Amino acid sequence: MDYLDAALEVQKTLVLILDLCGTFAFALSGAMAGIRRRLDIFGVLVLSVAAATFGGITRDVLIGATPPSALVDWRYLTVALAAGWIAFF
Repeated sequence: MDYLDAALEVQKTLVLILDLCGTFAFALSGAMAGIRRRLDIFGVLVLSVAAATFGGITRDVLIGATPPSALVDWRYLTVALAAGWIAFF
């Protein structure tokens, strides 16, 4: 039974890491769109967070998983802001 619990934890961790990688990638795309339009740091960060979290929030609402994980887990916001910050500077 311990083996199954450990395997489940590894699977949950892997899914979280992949989800955060996707969040980072979409945040970079949003930040780059803001940079191309010559927005200031606030605008770039807003676009970064919007691009990074909108798809996940839509997914969670459509499948009935409320509240959406992007609004509950602080890591999604942190990754999105970090990607926007990195892209801006």
